[in-house]
Amino acid sequence: MATTPTVAGGKLLRSASAIVASKESGQHVLEISGYSSIKDAVSTSNCVQSRPFRVGGHGWYIRYYPNGFNSNVSDCISIYLVLDGHDYYYGGPIVRAELTLSLLDQEREPVTSYIYSHGLQIFDGYGRYRGSPRFIQKAVLERSEYLRDSRFTIRCDITVMKNPEAKDVEERVTLPPSDLARHLGGLLATGVGADVTFEVDGKTFLAHRSVLAARSPVFHQELFSLTEKGNAATGGAGVIIRVDDMEAQDFEALLHFMYTDSLPEMKGGDAAAMLPDLVATANRYKMERLRLVCEDKLREYVTVRTVAAMLAFAGEHHCPELKKKCLQLLEDPANLRKIVETEGLEHLTKSYPFVLKDLIAMFATKP
Repeated sequence: MATTPTVAGGKLLRSASAIVASKESGQHVLEISGYSSIKDAVSTSNCVQSRPFRVGGHGWYIRYYPNGFNSNVSDCISIYLVLDGHDYYYGGPIVRAELTLSLLDQEREPVTSYIYSHGLQIFDGYGRYRGSPRFIQKAVLERSEYLRDSRFTIRCDITVMKNPEAKDVEERVTLPPSDLARHLGGLLATGVGADVTFEVDGKTFLAHRSVLAARSPVFHQELFSLTEKGNAATGGAGVIIRVDDMEAQDFEALLHFMYTDSLPEMKGGDAAAMLPDLVATANRYKMERLRLVCEDKLREYVTVRTVAAMLAFAGEHHCPELKKKCLQLLEDPANLRKIVETEGLEHLTKSYPFVLKDLIAMFATKP
């Protein structure tokens, strides 16, 4: 029997819906800092939990067993993902999720031989857990390059399968990603319409006053005061500014960020050398976002060999997150002893007096 569409006032009423099976993915990175101290403090079958996090509308946390989940795997590290139910234990929703646990190298990339893809797992209630009892043998980790300065990193990738639900069907236009940074970057690369020239460390850079003034209050004040003088003297043509006390590569990186809101590609030693200069440049031109981006990247280079200099730099250039990262590393007595042995207490006292001040303050406030 044929059905007739509903008609009201001579108009055909149309509607549509769809039953959708959706999923949501997320990652949680867990850094083990002070590996040796934690291993000595936590016995077999006992664990330390990560901070809780949410993926797919559910709470989760990771259990780290430094001496194995039980006596059968006491020579290994065990890692489990747990469905967080606060004070509940077993009982609650049934959650289906795909789970992958990975050991990360020093570049924060998964180590191929230590990627554990568990496929689709059923978490049938709060407190349920799934994971890898033999994630890595302790002896293997301790001999490997993945453990450095008594710390290593684990990543948990989760994809939660959500319950199917009915949704209204709408016709939507798919918008392409923003290409504003690409277009502005093109202006910088070609120099089209440039109205200011910078001379830095023997090199010249063409730029656009309006872009620079919009990005930095310091440039705004300098460039528009120069524009007024230039208009009076030369009709506004050919403003040239000489920048002292800065290397050409640092100024080039500054311009790249001002036009694209991102840093140019930097690798290893180049990044470690340039990032502190860019933090100082960001403070000089009052560009807080640039300072925060550089500070965040500098945190990746905090090691036992660099922590003293990094902590002194953080204090001098007002980088609280970098300082926090340094102090976290120094909380491990083994790291602190290694620094004193390497640097020498007298050298530390003379070269980094504020480092000792921060250390004293840290230990004084510990419970």
